[in-house]
Amino acid sequence: MKKSMFKTGRSVLVLTFALFLCLLSAGCSFNKKGDKEKMEYTICDETKIPDELFDIIEEKKNGVFKLSYVNNDAMYIAIGYGAHNRQNLSVIVEDVYKTDNAIYVETDLYTKDEIDSNEQATAGDAFPAGTPSMYPYIVIKCDKYDLPVVFDVD
Repeated sequence: MKKSMFKTGRSVLVLTFALFLCLLSAGCSFNKKGDKEKMEYTICDETKIPDELFDIIEEKKNGVFKLSYVNNDAMYIAIGYGAHNRQNLSVIVEDVYKTDNAIYVETDLYTKDEIDSNEQATAGDAFPAGTPSMYPYIVIKCDKYDLPVVFDVD
């Protein structure tokens, strides 16, 4: 009788340990970003933004906003930094990439002087086309993906 209880107890222990390992490995792979794949994108000026998205931006531009918009042609990712009491601010795209789980967008807000002195911040990365704004925002156009967008906004 003692041998069968020992075998049952050991079997339960082995199964519990195996279940723990499965849960641990599933949790690690779920949180892993995966391989980064650079994405092709363009920065839209006001004339290239779909009317419906432009209206949404106009409603939200006084405050900080982060949104994605999809139409038949493409995905648009819009990031706004809200109202500021000066006009020398532009949004710069630091990075746009995708993984198996999401699209990641990293942007930052710079003054015109910072852009001029920063070799990495090119005029093509600023919206609208390097023109300073009191309501700095950027609209990124890319291919459509069925993935959530993760914003890293400084």
